[in-house]
Amino acid sequence: MAELIVYLERVEENYKKLKDALPKATIAYALKANYDKRILKKLKRLGCAAEVCSEYEYKIAKKIGFEKIIINGYVTKPLKCYLQNVEKIGQEVMGLKGARMRLYKDSKIGMCEEDILKCKWDCIAFHSSRAKISEWGKYLKNALRLAEKTGARIIDVGGGINEERIKMIKKIKKDVIVEPGRTLVENACELIAEVLMVKNNNVIIDTGINFFNKLSMSKYEVEVVGKEKEKKNKVYRVCGPIPTDIDNIGKYNLPEVKEGDVLKIKNCGAYTMSMASNWTRRVPK
Repeated sequence: MAELIVYLERVEENYKKLKDALPKATIAYALKANYDKRILKKLKRLGCAAEVCSEYEYKIAKKIGFEKIIINGYVTKPLKCYLQNVEKIGQEVMGLKGARMRLYKDSKIGMCEEDILKCKWDCIAFHSSRAKISEWGKYLKNALRLAEKTGARIIDVGGGINEERIKMIKKIKKDVIVEPGRTLVENACELIAEVLMVKNNNVIIDTGINFFNKLSMSKYEVEVVGKEKEKKNKVYRVCGPIPTDIDNIGKYNLPEVKEGDVLKIKNCGAYTMSMASNWTRRVPK
């Protein structure tokens, strides 16, 4: 059965690297990326805050002992927290109140500018994972403009946190919250999986989309254990055993792969464990 290795030292390295880059910012780990209790306890000990988007995640964060919790999303009742970014005017909160920007027409996430400008806020927040840096810069500029008009002293940015975005965040003169998920945990997990069969250049392993969810957006790396120094001279599609052709991780240049070989799949710490199911297969240990 497939097994998952968790490297807590990588979580710590990732957190310290981000904290060194943004020493004045509040770093709030997005629990939805990975709920592993060992990872959460490690981040809590390092002084990380928590970002949650449901009552379920809130309970996990409270149980772990996070002192500062930021809430986003459609939470149905007021919960004691540091900050809650609301989805509508008049929503009751038990902490600082933020407004989450709607980034495009017809999105279910966030509030339109017209509504944001009707109230005073403690925070203006936005979340964008895939935006190009030029587009992301426009979102940030708009958030700063709304903050000035509504009296908000905090800017809260979610989604991917990379070097380009960090450079722009450093220029913000207000208090800043960043909500990394993938940045802190993606490289902290590796899956060890056995090859069940090689068929028409398809390498079939003993776990599939019940773990490697298609929503993860992760950039997995694949190695054949014991063959790391051999020439990668063939393109294989690495697949799970679930009987549907959507059950595949992707195509990779690998050495010759045979039944019984063991693969190491790297960078699978984000949006895998937290989204895994027992659909046709057990979740990896």
